[in-house]
Amino acid sequence: MDVRNARIHIAGSAAATTVSADRLRYAHSLIAALVDRLARDGAAFVVTPDREPRMDPDDETSPAVVFDWTILEAIGTLLQEGHVPARTVLGKLATAVVTEKTDSHIPPDRRALWEYLAGQGALRLEYTEPGWTFGGIRRQRAVREGTLFIPISGGQGVDHYAQEYLATGKPVIPLDIELGSSTDGPHGRAVAIAKRGLAEPSRFVELEDPATGAELLAGLATRNGDTPAARVVDGVVDLIRAMKPPRVFYVRLLNNKLPEYPAVERYFRTVVDPVVEKLGYCGVEMGHEGPTSAWMNAEIFERLHHAQVVLVDLTGLRNNCFMEMGYAFGHQQPVLIVAQEGTHLPFDSTAIDSHMWSPTDPDDERARALEKYWRRTIDRPALVKSRSLS
Repeated sequence: MDVRNARIHIAGSAAATTVSADRLRYAHSLIAALVDRLARDGAAFVVTPDREPRMDPDDETSPAVVFDWTILEAIGTLLQEGHVPARTVLGKLATAVVTEKTDSHIPPDRRALWEYLAGQGALRLEYTEPGWTFGGIRRQRAVREGTLFIPISGGQGVDHYAQEYLATGKPVIPLDIELGSSTDGPHGRAVAIAKRGLAEPSRFVELEDPATGAELLAGLATRNGDTPAARVVDGVVDLIRAMKPPRVFYVRLLNNKLPEYPAVERYFRTVVDPVVEKLGYCGVEMGHEGPTSAWMNAEIFERLHHAQVVLVDLTGLRNNCFMEMGYAFGHQQPVLIVAQEGTHLPFDSTAIDSHMWSPTDPDDERARALEKYWRRTIDRPALVKSRSLS
């Protein structure tokens, strides 16, 4: 997996009353180093920033028991020093899932950082429904935005995150350091997840070579702070690179008896496939791969549901293509819409930014145009916006 295709979500917490200050500082330094490395390699990030409670509430220099502001600080430093751009292949560098209360909860000493990231165009805000501020709703929204989850200690929230990520086919890379939880006491949930990962690697990550799973996960061992942070970071990067690339599900005309088929087939083979591969993804196309289920319809929607991106070609105006596109929009997946020039899209589809391709233009020009459209639209918001009284 190309790190550029990962919108990484690191989340967890520590128990202020039981964790040692040295171990907690190690955890913060590990996360800062991990963000630094992954951001330089082109990754994007998901955060859920709020207050920043500290191990000692009366000492502003004591380490925080949550990590979002450490992540944002590392991103801000990289931006200020010119090491990373404000946008990645996936859009803005950081996506913050926030509520109507977030702004009032930003710590005073973090306000300048927050405004700097926003001013640089590196911060995308995703608001939950007005009035819906409880953790479960926010976590579900964060899972929708993230493509890869790295839990660190924490409590029930970490368990919820891990379950939701795995349910949507997204990888989970648990860190094994024991920090406890800010809500549940001295035993962190990510520690237990890490142990299960060693026993069942394929449950948490899909690797090009499944036989290497346990070895790669063992390379993440922190030994509760005894392993140099740089070595753990190397282990995380090695594991991500060993994963299968994220999938782009192709929705397109497949009936080779229809007159539009030759142009569509050529467009996908000479333009779409190379662009998808260049961006670090792999294409999934029903009818060109062997089935894994006796029920083709079930398999179509299974693969569609778990795709990281859905690319819809509406040439030919096939009803099944509209149905699958609607499913993807309803599931709030990134959806790219293309069609051959001259295709008259129905009203509801014309209102959505789409890309028209020419069957006669050179392939290199068509590829550049598709990539430009991809980068412009890959992080557009969901079709349905949160309702507001204002």
